[in-house]
Amino acid sequence: MSKPFETVFVTMRPPRFGDHVGVVEEGHFKTVDDVVTLVDINGVQRFDKKGKPICHQLKPGEDARKVAYNLTRDNIPNRSGDFNRKIIYPNVGKF
Repeated sequence: MSKPFETVFVTMRPPRFGDHVGVVEEGHFKTVDDVVTLVDINGVQRFDKKGKPICHQLKPGEDARKVAYNLTRDNIPNRSGDFNRKIIYPNVGKF
């Protein structure tokens, strides 16, 4: 039995040498009648902060997976407080 949606993985922060393993977000989407719609893990449609469905009408030549990737990247929930995250600096030795 196939899933009712597809999955994309978005690299929000790449891994770095040392103790930072990176950050990846998982997104799910459906494509029906050339409309890409983001859904949650249960296949239920996702909505943006204004309550509008997160979807995109595909234009000729657009790839559904790339569109879903961009929609996922642009609509990550609960990232507004990420500005004050810990900054990891590389060890460059003494000056």
